[in-house]
Amino acid sequence: MHVIRWSVALVMITGALMLLAAVTGLYVPDSWQYSLRMAGGVFFLFALISSGVMSIPSVHRQSQSGITREDWAFVFIICTILLFGISLFFK
Repeated sequence: MHVIRWSVALVMITGALMLLAAVTGLYVPDSWQYSLRMAGGVFFLFALISSGVMSIPSVHRQSQSGITREDWAFVFIICTILLFGISLFFK
């Protein structure tokens, strides 16, 4: 259940930050579809990094988190899929 909560929260935070940047004029996207896909690509990069770094035994032993490394990689993959899916609604 925490995987779904974290995934939805990260996607909503990403959308809110993109909307805030567009409203304030800091970033005016030519294409929302492209912007959402770029954000999805960043989450995919985070998934690769989190699964790679957390597979190191010394890092894995020091982690006291209740969420395992596989869960974080899965959360980032779900965010990637959600952002790519949302981007399909924009032209």
